[in-house]
Amino acid sequence: MSRSFVFPVRAPTRRVIVRPAVWADIEGMARVAVDTWNLTYDGILPKAYLARMRLHSQESQRSRMMHAHGVHHFVTVEPTAGEVVGYASCGPTRNGGGGVPGEIYELYVQHGFQGRGIGRRLFRAARDQLAGDGHESMIVWVLSDNPNLGVYPRLGGWRHAKKTIRVGGVAVEETAYTWRLDRA
Repeated sequence: MSRSFVFPVRAPTRRVIVRPAVWADIEGMARVAVDTWNLTYDGILPKAYLARMRLHSQESQRSRMMHAHGVHHFVTVEPTAGEVVGYASCGPTRNGGGGVPGEIYELYVQHGFQGRGIGRRLFRAARDQLAGDGHESMIVWVLSDNPNLGVYPRLGGWRHAKKTIRVGGVAVEETAYTWRLDRA
């Protein structure tokens, strides 16, 4: 059974840092993934699917991604507890990407830390990395029913495409947002 951290909503703000992820961050990244999926997608994805998410399998997935060529990971660490409270992963576009060369694969922030600019800082770190790697544009795919979908247009993204995928045995719609990148 995975241990979940419950942070108070709008916890007192302390200086959190965004930095490249290291191997020691894998468990924290996995914990953020499990917690945010269970809270964000409750009522959107099947309960049985969400209940099957395990810390161990998420750690394995993060470990594989840490080994992947050209993939970059950033974390936000709450300085007092030293816990990972958000992360982003980015690199070359997967699955063709509709002509867009760079992609942010994941961007998750623990619920008690949302709405405080942490996601925006992780987004910028990933965007700047992709630009520095020479990508001229980037894409983000997000479930269309995600209650945080509106953040992407506010960050300057343009709705690019929609597609239907299967998650947990059900069909769900994804929306893609794209950005032009200035090379760093």
